Amino acid sequence: MHGRKGRDPDLDPPAVNVRVICPGLQGLPGLDLGSVPPTPALDRLLIRARAGEVKHRDPLATLAEEFGLSAPPGGDLPSAALCLLDEAPDLAAKGCWFHADPVHLRPDRDRLLLFGGPSLALTGEEADALVAAFNAHFGSDGLELVAVRPDRWYLRAQTAPNISTQPLYRVSGRPVESWAAVGPGARDWNRWQNEAQMLFAGHPVNQKREAMGRASIGGVWTWGGGVLPRVTRAPALIVSDHPLAVGLARATGVPVLRPGDLMRQPSAWPEPSPPSALVFWDGLWWPAIGVDARAWSAALGDLEALVVRLSAGVAAGRIRALVLDDGEGWRFTLTPWGLRRFWRRGRGLAARLRDAPCGQ
Repeated sequence: MHGRKGRDPDLDPPAVNVRVICPGLQGLPGLDLGSVPPTPALDRLLIRARAGEVKHRDPLATLAEEFGLSAPPGGDLPSAALCLLDEAPDLAAKGCWFHADPVHLRPDRDRLLLFGGPSLALTGEEADALVAAFNAHFGSDGLELVAVRPDRWYLRAQTAPNISTQPLYRVSGRPVESWAAVGPGARDWNRWQNEAQMLFAGHPVNQKREAMGRASIGGVWTWGGGVLPRVTRAPALIVSDHPLAVGLARATGVPVLRPGDLMRQPSAWPEPSPPSALVFWDGLWWPAIGVDARAWSAALGDLEALVVRLSAGVAAGRIRALVLDDGEGWRFTLTPWGLRRFWRRGRGLAARLRDAPCGQ
């Protein structure tokens, strides 16, 4: 007992109560740091928290690990089937599912660059027309495309291919050839994806989009394939709008609180406080991937408001430990004792962005 007197509590911190996974926190290439809005609460967290190493450098792998899931050797984390538990639960358990996100392909010298995400701004009518054309062409191959939202499509394969894929968020803005599926079944899988590019190229939807100066839809990018897994571990509460986080909660029967509902709570955290909670906050993610500095800065303001509330919970002792993890290299743990280290000096967000590789 005497040996512990005066010891820094951060060396033996309490169990994590709230973990925030926030991909995109490290900014985007060419970010003008002078335009980044002030974030005093986030700066205080970064300076006073205990920094630690990150095991995963992938946000969805970091999220899945909280539920005891990981990708099998030579395969994918089955994120598509889990996302369907949120977006189309009647379909989730019916086969092998992949994300099949609509993408734009842009020639660049001797290669094709792939772009995807919300910036494509597909309408429901456009999505329905392209999906119908795909299913008419590939239905006999045992493939079925479903658009649960104009910008989020899923592909059901009659038989599970023996492949490993790369997620869209890792590929967007890069040469498509370098990131194609690999594995014993990859040749046939990549063949029909090339065929889909030719099918979409002459479709009236793309003719109209190009006439209006909008990016054409050059095909689908498939990733995150597999059947719905059994999930047996989970935090006590999930706070998120992301379909994978919500789907994982559905798989385990864990309650879900939407971020907007959390921000409307009269106190910093819901009563009664859960023994553990996971917040997956992805507002910064696609702006960072799509190099949209304005959208990223706007989303940073939302994150700052969240950190204000959660830090208040730490100060009041209702949150025993607050972990901020971007899933890509940064992790910080703030405890009530750490929050009181007003004398500590360190780097706030702007300084860390200046030093981060993507901010060079």
